Amino acid sequence: MAEWHMKSKKKATGGTRKTHRRSTKKLAWKGGIFSETKLSEKEERVFLSGRGNTRKRKLKHALNVNLTDPSTKKTSNVKVLTIIQNDANRQFARRNIITKGAVLEVEVNGEKKHARVTSRPGQHGVINAIIIKEIEDKKKTKKKKKSEKLKKAKEDKKEKIEDKKEIKKEEKQPEAEKPKTEEKEEIKETDLKEDKKTEKKEESKEKKEEKKAELKQEKKEPETKESKKE
Repeated sequence: MAEWHMKSKKKATGGTRKTHRRSTKKLAWKGGIFSETKLSEKEERVFLSGRGNTRKRKLKHALNVNLTDPSTKKTSNVKVLTIIQNDANRQFARRNIITKGAVLEVEVNGEKKHARVTSRPGQHGVINAIIIKEIEDKKKTKKKKKSEKLKKAKEDKKEKIEDKKEIKKEEKQPEAEKPKTEEKEEIKETDLKEDKKTEKKEESKEKKEEKKAELKQEKKEPETKESKKE
């Protein structure tokens, strides 16, 4: 049986998805059969012919993996012992089916290590993997992130509600019952304004006095010159 790679007829919200196309199925959307690469004592590959005189190599049974160490950046062909985890489907791990993203237990120089598959064995015909220090469950990490987001959202809502309550209380308070801090601030502002006004007045007086003195000196200078001529 062929597989159809299409979106589901239901949305994430639960409603039905409608299309404006004339047909709901096309040959371009038809895919091949799932290869189900399994662990075994011998490796087995299948070659299929495709459009345009092309051939595809699918891996049916696997034994070894091309393992790369990110620290040393070296690759080596290593034996696979078991499949520990597969986020695509938990049944794949129980049935020893390898897909992209699966976590494998590998033997390297007599030591057991964990590796994550990076290739698509059903499409590429080879299993490539990278060594992993810790196994992460994607579903658990997603749940943790969601719970953290919900907590943050609740805290933000509480803060907003408290801020609104404080603003309403301030608006309801009459002018006579204002807090002392506000009165002090108002007094300080008035004092500063008065000080600035007095400073300006003093500066203007000083300037006027200087101008008067300059004018007196100018009047005295011509009188002295006339007396000398006589």
